[in-house]
Amino acid sequence: MSLSGLTEKQVKEKVREGKTNQLSHQNQNTIPKIILKSTLTAFNLVNLILALMIISVGAYKNLLFLFVAIANTLISIINGIRAKKTVDKMRLIAEQKTTVIRDGKSRQISQEDIVEGDLIIYSLGDQIIVDSKIEEGTVEVNESFITGEQENIAKKKGDQLISGSFVVSGACKATAIAVGENSELAKLEKSAYHLKTANSKLFTIINNIVKYISYCLIPIGALLLWSRFRVEGTSAEVAVTSTVAGLISMIPEGLVLLTSSVLALSTIRLSKKQVLVQDLYSIETLARVDTICLDKTGTLTTGRMSVHDYTPLEKSFESALEAILTSQTSENQTITALKKKFVKSAKNREIGQITETINFSSDRKYSGIKTKDATYLLGAIDFITDDKSLIKKVKSASTGYRTLAVVKKSSSTKLLGYVRLEDELRHDAKDIINYFYDNNIAVKIISGDDLDSVKEIAEKVGVKDLNGINLSSVKDPNYDTLVKEYSIFTRVTPVQKKNLIKAFRDQGSTVAMTGDGVNDILAMKEADCSMAIGEGADAARRSAKLILLNNDFGSVPSIIDEGRQTINNLERSATLFLSKNTYAAILAVIFILVPIEYPYAPIEMSLLNFLCIGLPGLVLALEKNTARIKDQFVKNIKKYSIPTGVMVAVSMMILSIVAQLNHLDRPMLLTLSAVITFSINIILIYRISRPLNLFRSALIAVIITLFILTLLLPLTHDLLFY
Repeated sequence: MSLSGLTEKQVKEKVREGKTNQLSHQNQNTIPKIILKSTLTAFNLVNLILALMIISVGAYKNLLFLFVAIANTLISIINGIRAKKTVDKMRLIAEQKTTVIRDGKSRQISQEDIVEGDLIIYSLGDQIIVDSKIEEGTVEVNESFITGEQENIAKKKGDQLISGSFVVSGACKATAIAVGENSELAKLEKSAYHLKTANSKLFTIINNIVKYISYCLIPIGALLLWSRFRVEGTSAEVAVTSTVAGLISMIPEGLVLLTSSVLALSTIRLSKKQVLVQDLYSIETLARVDTICLDKTGTLTTGRMSVHDYTPLEKSFESALEAILTSQTSENQTITALKKKFVKSAKNREIGQITETINFSSDRKYSGIKTKDATYLLGAIDFITDDKSLIKKVKSASTGYRTLAVVKKSSSTKLLGYVRLEDELRHDAKDIINYFYDNNIAVKIISGDDLDSVKEIAEKVGVKDLNGINLSSVKDPNYDTLVKEYSIFTRVTPVQKKNLIKAFRDQGSTVAMTGDGVNDILAMKEADCSMAIGEGADAARRSAKLILLNNDFGSVPSIIDEGRQTINNLERSATLFLSKNTYAAILAVIFILVPIEYPYAPIEMSLLNFLCIGLPGLVLALEKNTARIKDQFVKNIKKYSIPTGVMVAVSMMILSIVAQLNHLDRPMLLTLSAVITFSINIILIYRISRPLNLFRSALIAVIITLFILTLLLPLTHDLLFY
């Protein structure tokens, strides 16, 4: 295989043959999918059937509910498309290009533009996009997402790289051998094997509400229609319109629309803060988080490192360090900082010919080279030697800095010197930590660095619990015990990070994990909500549910506040919807059993739904509300919706009996039922709006005014109640 890659002519031929990395997008949210998902719903089908029933008896004015359903569908489509376009734009910004060699020159292209036979350059942190075969170089890859095996696997020339895995060490050039639908990654996406089910209580609650009501609609509708014809003197028009009115009241389609719309608007608002939401319900999950796990780099610190000072103990220190640094086939922030300082200053090469390169790995926590006579290693002292005296010597000099030692291993181990590096603290790190504490969110630090340096930084930014442990010194750790005793964990391997997150979750915590490197990926997948720094490793960004594109960890409080607004406001709005469903269900059952006149008509219910549910529900759902989540969503809804629903049902039952005994005509019955139902619902709106402010008071005043005008104006009164 030529290492000059494909020619432009060959690329065009591959494109004509369809051998590109374009996918069918079956798991992506396309505009046609949004339209179909919003249109082809069970509730729209029910609305269509009810409309046909109304048309069959000629009660055309009662078709108003159909236009409301159409409006709901259009709003859902518009919001969905707006959110999709916003996310797509953000993904274009977030997308890391793939480096390929074509016509002998390296260039960066979109991942969808890769064709079969392309020569791709992979390095530390890259996710393997398409199945490939190594042509040059060596790497270590993690295939845990495909095989389930946690151990890193060394790959050399001729070995295959499986798409979906990611590079944890080294760099290589590899030929794309399976692209598009034929790649392993595409097959995994089809089976959704790699996707974790959204841990959304809101999603679960609303889905259950919709599911159970859907089960009841057909049998209740049939029985209600049968019972209406049992009422003496009831015309077909009244029987059908009464049945339709009862079923309209039971349909919670507005709740589903409101939920999806509010989440879509949250996505759009967060995009303005350079936050890419890859999982809609992660906004809600982050708002519920009570434990946040931070990797020091990129969160408490900016991720930028510099050399504070260095101590050479042997003449060959700088030569060995330069040789190790220049031999590395991939870079991270540490190697970049060291190269800036030492590659220019090294004067000579006294270590001999390099025979093998040991690339940095987050598991090993060191890099190095081998010569004919010795091995030279650069890394954390306790990972590159077991000599307690050398470990003690370097540790005593660390004094809170990240310290990397250079050792020479031949017949014995010799410490050549060490370098102390410092992380640049985030200017707002202390404010962010204080925000977490003020909002009852426990802060845990999980880092691969030295315990002393991590504790010093943690103390500077205001972390309260500095009880920490170096996990490299713990054999067979009991993670359930560790997470109870400690808040800072250092010298942590990727698998240990994952196990710590799992232990926190097993204790009942809702856990968020932040990260920027390949060593964070397993833990991010395990967490309830994961956030990646925008300039972090490609594989880390692909694993995250939220990406901070501006690399600003200070955006996290805004995301939490956005989620809180969503949950708190939807709780109030859901109360309005479910109070209606409660009395509709009770009345449906009662009027199936009792052959008296039903007190509602479809057009009247459309008015009540708009004034008592749709308008206040939408307005309250958009109000600023960042109060802490008390996680009593269902309890709070039941507290208000069930008593209100029961009160309306009892009132309507009494009204229907009184109307029958006093021979009230249908217009009077409909007018009284509207006034009573509206009055009870206004009390509910007042209760869930407390404490009243100018905004909420104005909302209630507008709703009352609109209802009074509807009653007093002859045109609207005659339309609604005759």
